[in-house]
Amino acid sequence: MELELYHPPINCYLHHAYPLTVAMSHKDFYAWLFSNYIQLEYFDRSKTLNFLTYPICGTDSLCPLIDYKRLDLEFIYKSNIDIFDFIKTSINLGYYVVTYTDEFYIPERISYVNKTHFRHDIMIYGYDSDKSLFNVIGYNEKLKYASSCVSFSEFESSFLNSIDKTNDIILMKAKDSNSYNPFYEFDIENVKNLLSDYLFSKNTSANYRSLGKPNDSISGISVYSQLIKYYQNILQNNNNNNERCDVKHFHLLYEHKKTMVSRLQYLIENKYINPKSDFISIFHNLENEALNKRNVIMKYNATKNKSQINTIIDSLHKMCESEIRAMEALLNALN
Repeated sequence: MELELYHPPINCYLHHAYPLTVAMSHKDFYAWLFSNYIQLEYFDRSKTLNFLTYPICGTDSLCPLIDYKRLDLEFIYKSNIDIFDFIKTSINLGYYVVTYTDEFYIPERISYVNKTHFRHDIMIYGYDSDKSLFNVIGYNEKLKYASSCVSFSEFESSFLNSIDKTNDIILMKAKDSNSYNPFYEFDIENVKNLLSDYLFSKNTSANYRSLGKPNDSISGISVYSQLIKYYQNILQNNNNNNERCDVKHFHLLYEHKKTMVSRLQYLIENKYINPKSDFISIFHNLENEALNKRNVIMKYNATKNKSQINTIIDSLHKMCESEIRAMEALLNALN
């Protein structure tokens, strides 16, 4: 028994990849995706770049296209629930199962190869009782978002080594006509608000104070200045040639620009913008530039040639200038 598996347009982080994988079977998926996933955030403490994470995705918030069921792992364990029956029944009912496991026991994971213990989330989307296997998806040893198999015995060891009240077992499936509020309409006003927040570096999470404290982050176009500082520090740190650059920065920038290009095509098809608008080619160029510089970062991590960091810094300055022009033109077109 296997549930349908889609490849999500955004997979830089699993808290995006898993809900998007599930939600892609919903008929309104692209109306929702293109109404969101515009704002970016940079967290200086962890030096991470991410899409605005709430209230639209992840384990702490809800995607409106998904039906959720959630229990903490300690509750499952202390209730003497047979985890195998629980997972198989959930999948039979159409739910993808997300939980935590110790990847020391999960084949095709970095921790499995390196024989190190590492608790990480995993999504189960199928099983084969005859072969005693689960079908799972996550980041493999090559850091690719890919499916694989894990035996029941390996899963049991990894699961029992991950029991923690602070982590959940989450069941997700795309809403259908029997679900509460099953439809989603494209929200052009939210698009314009998020584009404006991005252009003027407004902290969008401050709009959701009723859900929690706003994120302590730098938002929107200002993430470029933070990334430039990050790479300038690496350039100036001549004493540490072993320092690696975080390839996720440019991978996420690439996914952001790729999603923007797809959003523009959606806006064209629905007659919100003119297909001959000048800013469309700028976003195409930004997508290609982000992908190119992601590859440069991978090359730098292999060679430690710091001239490549100068190339990255120069590119970030140019990308920022181009994106400001493109965002201004897009907002004017929508208004």
